[in-house]
Amino acid sequence: MIIWINGAFGSGKTHTAYELHRRFPNSFVYDPENMGFFIRDNIPKNMQKNDFQDYPIWRE
Repeated sequence: MIIWINGAFGSGKTHTAYELHRRFPNSFVYDPENMGFFIRDNIPKNMQKNDFQDYPIWRE
């Protein structure tokens, strides 16, 4: 089962995900923001954008 949590910035998505994780044995939390941070940190300086969601690869 995959539970996809969507919502506005600061609405408690991460907190909710970790609360569900605590209650469901053998579950895990996948936070796509971690991939965004990786993309941002590994793009050449002259190609960097303010928000990693603006990179085309983020959408793939």
